[in-house]
Amino acid sequence: MKVVIVDDEWFGLDVTYRLLTQIRVDLEVVAFFQDSREALDKIPMLHPDLIILDAEMPHISGFEMYERLKNMNSHFLLVSAHGENYLKLRVTNDQVRFLIKPFSKTDMSLLLNSLSIRSNF
Repeated sequence: MKVVIVDDEWFGLDVTYRLLTQIRVDLEVVAFFQDSREALDKIPMLHPDLIILDAEMPHISGFEMYERLKNMNSHFLLVSAHGENYLKLRVTNDQVRFLIKPFSKTDMSLLLNSLSIRSNF
């Protein structure tokens, strides 16, 4: 499974990357971005299976990035410290999953397993 991570905070990128690599050996983080504008430009060329987006970022929010990229054949994970209701009010779609920061290794593992079952990754 090819994964891209977009988070304006280095700590968020680092934690997400470490959790992903501890949970699944079949994951390949093909890119990570702190700048949402750069990410929006480059993600379509990477053809990721999963795109992890911080919901609140400068320049282009994770919600807006999802709207611009939703026609890709990818799954999306929006992460936020604002709570699940906040996220669900902004996007309701089977293509999108949500995690609330700080999330645990178990939370991420359950989410990845559910994607694998549904998509045969």
